[in-house]
Amino acid sequence: MTRPHLDDSQSDPLTVGTLSPGKVLSCAPDLPLGRAVALMKDNNCSSIVVVRSNKPVGIITEKDILSLPADSHSALIAPIEHRMSRPAHTISVHASQKTAIVRMRDLNVRHLITVDEQGHLAGIISQTDLIRQVAVSKALSANDVETAIRSSTLFVDAQIPVQDLRLKMHLEKCDNAIVTGFNPDLPSAQQTGIITERDILRHLVEGRDAQTAGDIATRPVKMVTHDVNLNDARNIMLRDKIRHLVVRNRHKEVIGVLSFADLLQFIEQDYFSHLRALTEDRNSDGAKARRSLLLARKLIETSPDCVMVCNALGAIEAINPAFTRVTGYQAEEVIGQNPRFLQSGRQNKAFYKKLWTDVLRTGKWEGEIWNRRKSGEVYPEWLSIMAIRDADGTTSHYASIFTDISGREKNREDILRLAHTDELTGMPNRRRFSELLSHHIGRSRHHGMRLTVIMLDIDNFQRVNSALGHTDGDDVLIEVARRIGRELGPDAVVARVGADEYAAILPDIDTANEARMLSERLLGRLGEPHLTRKGTDLYLSASIGIACFPEDANDTSTLLRNAELAMMQAKEQGRNRVSRYSRGLHAKKGEALALETALRHALDNQEFYLAYQPQFDACSQELCGVEALLRWTTPDGTIIPPSTFIPIAEEIGVIGELGRWVMRTACRQLVNWRKQGLLNLRLAVNVSVQQFYGTVDFAEQLRAILLDKGLAANRLEIEITESLFMRNIDDMRAKLQRVHDLGVKISLDDFGTGFSSLSYLRSLPFDSIKLDRSFVLDIDDGKDGQALALTIINMAKNLDKTCVAEGVENHHQLSFLRNAGCDLIQGYLLGKPMSAEDISALAKNQHSLAP
Repeated sequence: MTRPHLDDSQSDPLTVGTLSPGKVLSCAPDLPLGRAVALMKDNNCSSIVVVRSNKPVGIITEKDILSLPADSHSALIAPIEHRMSRPAHTISVHASQKTAIVRMRDLNVRHLITVDEQGHLAGIISQTDLIRQVAVSKALSANDVETAIRSSTLFVDAQIPVQDLRLKMHLEKCDNAIVTGFNPDLPSAQQTGIITERDILRHLVEGRDAQTAGDIATRPVKMVTHDVNLNDARNIMLRDKIRHLVVRNRHKEVIGVLSFADLLQFIEQDYFSHLRALTEDRNSDGAKARRSLLLARKLIETSPDCVMVCNALGAIEAINPAFTRVTGYQAEEVIGQNPRFLQSGRQNKAFYKKLWTDVLRTGKWEGEIWNRRKSGEVYPEWLSIMAIRDADGTTSHYASIFTDISGREKNREDILRLAHTDELTGMPNRRRFSELLSHHIGRSRHHGMRLTVIMLDIDNFQRVNSALGHTDGDDVLIEVARRIGRELGPDAVVARVGADEYAAILPDIDTANEARMLSERLLGRLGEPHLTRKGTDLYLSASIGIACFPEDANDTSTLLRNAELAMMQAKEQGRNRVSRYSRGLHAKKGEALALETALRHALDNQEFYLAYQPQFDACSQELCGVEALLRWTTPDGTIIPPSTFIPIAEEIGVIGELGRWVMRTACRQLVNWRKQGLLNLRLAVNVSVQQFYGTVDFAEQLRAILLDKGLAANRLEIEITESLFMRNIDDMRAKLQRVHDLGVKISLDDFGTGFSSLSYLRSLPFDSIKLDRSFVLDIDDGKDGQALALTIINMAKNLDKTCVAEGVENHHQLSFLRNAGCDLIQGYLLGKPMSAEDISALAKNQHSLAP
């Protein structure tokens, strides 16, 4: 391997001020981390500088994003100063390029913030800026890619969860990972992917649903062979605006990744090349030797790395100021001594024996070692030892160059702590809870004891967050954790295992009934009022699932899963209750999962269709409108009722896409009817609350569909239910008003069955009210039932709203509604849901019978 060498005549005059861009992404310390990360993504920047009074105080890079905890929500809303790397590593705008390279290596960073004479922010330089310089091409051209790639590359399976990959990349100090294990039926170019820190950042900002590495990996990847010239590889990376190249050998096997960091590390060796060249040049003439000696001394004295030179017998002959700064020892205290007084005792004799065996055999050694400062503090350092030989090959000296890496070790410890702790509550997180549960199961199995696990989920917590905000939401999570711990006692192991989920191990519970009674008491404790920051009382409830070892499960994952199944059953049974696991839950869950999977494919497979139920004028019984009704028939002919699949569609987040399909399809059909001469038909379409709160403005969606289909807005009516009012009423009023301003009619469906309020009818832009079928059915029960229906009809008339009665099934109901002044009738008496063709035939038949 040829050692790289920078051409000083080209590189030394080039200062970092000429490299760093004038415009740099910066922010104040109180900016939320999530907003800062979004700015990085939007501006395609790998870092953002945190400034106070235009002076750098910290920095956030893509590498820092990897260290966020698995549940990163609380971190993203916290001020950036809580997560930024500090202190800010700066460099003068007048410093040379070589100084920047050495400083990056010393600090193990990929960015340096440039400052002016007053310490004000001037710009930022990155590895990319240094690699772009033509002056480095000579150092790279003499070598191929294989000489620069790292010896170890992180390979992961496509199925690894993104959160686990993020932690793995951080702990193993990798800025990228090769992803394999994709579907073998895919083309060969799609069999390998790569994930970089920027991909992790983009996934975090965009809040994608992706759960595995395979979901976010970049494919196909840019590849080069191992024998490609390093400078050519650099040019490819600059040309294609990428920072990583996947490297293959002659057998087309992936052997590693070449990154900008690898190129820069390769170039950094110029520093050592200079040092060796200057110390070995004994045959130069006197003037050249004196100049070289002076340069070497200056280089050593100003180096940020600690330098120690020993003679062939191991006695220290020289140190530099950095050595004193790191170890605390002055030159007069160490000159003439053997360096073993620095040893910490962390490494044994075998370690040092191997170290010196390598030095004597190869002339060098490099690695991590723990030494002791003068103060007695033990610290880690990265040490490089080189043997310096005379012209005849005899070793005359040993040069040791080392860097204090204690900051890196502290970061590693912090990462390990965060990997096992929920940052908000201080409780164990899901990963740590699984480890503790595995330990308790092993102990219970050994002693023949029982063990109970409970899983708890706060009911309707998202509503609390929406109504009160995340600050009060966090207060609730902390208070719930406190109440659980206090009620279950010190012997229980309690953890926060999800956003609003907690789990507990109850090692001393002998029976399921005892666990149920304890859980019931816990529900009572959680039901006590919680005082919010606004001074109001908040009443909480929760759903609890119980599973016991060994009767319900015999291993950690199954016991946890069964407790979760029991908890989900408690929610399905009405919430605020306790449910014990039973084997029948698996079959029920399997059916639900199968239905969910089928639902995700149904839209693509065109399994949905629309039926249309006619609406008639109550007096003339003339067809005047239709309500579009979504239907689903699976490929095997099974009819799935809307009451079954609509809640699932809302739960898994596909209701928005499904709703848009219904709206487009129904509007297209109305246009077709109008072309057939059915000009008076009005179309009613049901709309879910989630469609109003999607990522795209609902009114804008309607406007685009109406424009695309060429349909007048007043021919369309949307039907909404009272569940919309459970959210922010002012926000909903504004959303409905934007729809109404388009000219689209709005109908309140199932009126009187939910969260009804007369004030809403006056303040919200409704055009009609639908009398629920339950009130229509009560008409047959006598005066009380008729009185309710009559009251709603009269109220609609007084508010100048159209009244539509649904579920009309007999002539007695029809006669009463017509006499009461109801405007429109819908029900099986006059027309069942039917196809579009049948609606056309019905309309034409009415027209032919008209006088």
